[in-house]
Amino acid sequence: MIDIKHQVVRAHDGTDLMAYECGGGPGPALVLCNGLGGNIDAWRYFTEFFGRRHRIVSWDYRGLYRSAPAVGNDYSVSTHADDALAVIDAYGLRQVVLVGWSMGVQVSFEVVRRHADRVLGLVLINGTYGRPLATAFAPLLKSSPIKPMIPAILRAIEAVSFLAEPAQPYAVKVVRTKAALTVLKTAGLVSPTLDEKAFVELASQVAALHMPRYMAILNSLSDHCAEAVLPQIACPVLIITGDRDLFTPVDQSRQMAARIAGAELMVIPSGTHYTPLEFPELIHLRVQKFLRERLGFDPDALARAA
Repeated sequence: MIDIKHQVVRAHDGTDLMAYECGGGPGPALVLCNGLGGNIDAWRYFTEFFGRRHRIVSWDYRGLYRSAPAVGNDYSVSTHADDALAVIDAYGLRQVVLVGWSMGVQVSFEVVRRHADRVLGLVLINGTYGRPLATAFAPLLKSSPIKPMIPAILRAIEAVSFLAEPAQPYAVKVVRTKAALTVLKTAGLVSPTLDEKAFVELASQVAALHMPRYMAILNSLSDHCAEAVLPQIACPVLIITGDRDLFTPVDQSRQMAARIAGAELMVIPSGTHYTPLEFPELIHLRVQKFLRERLGFDPDALARAA
């Protein structure tokens, strides 16, 4: 098990962020940008595999887990990108590869918008470039009258989300049941290859989060769009998705690949929104290939030279 160190990083607006560091080696530094509700634990397979040759850093999004609530209640995606840069600077990193999952894809685009010179490459997993709620469940909601109402519904939920707090201990118990996993698999929300233990741990942690802050972040995410950034990206880009991802449908990844010059796209058959927990070995080998061919880091060549 790789050793993960943590430290508090002060954001530009005074918000205290909990940051994490592990690994080391000759490879380029990897900065993990979480999905909404994700944390360093969700990357357990990734950090074990790449920590042997790369320095890896990450952080809890403001308002979630061990990071403090946002000063001024600012949970915009652009502010999360500023937080990413604060963490990168705190660890003394000049240039990094950003690895974003879901929400982390949009955060990564905002980092590029602000400081493209700091980004060596992008690995974008199960995400989109903006307004995810406008395309979520698109295959199921194409003609549904509910679809355009989703943003307003979520804002209404945010206003009363504090009412959910008394029920959260029960929600944590529910997501730990076998029945809950069976429902998710039957609905196609997760793949049969899912690491059930890892997913249940993550889902339990999400169910225990501060819901008003979680909803504030979700609503900020739903308003964000980085479409204008796509044609400006000059660094190497690898896009990974699953063909059964209902939260950020595969068409979003195809659009990103078409609009980013030289971007590579891997679509995983039967993969859902949780491909890092469903097909970790496949993702690791594809990312390793990307780092070797596009960024010139070949661990096998280094081993032979040694």
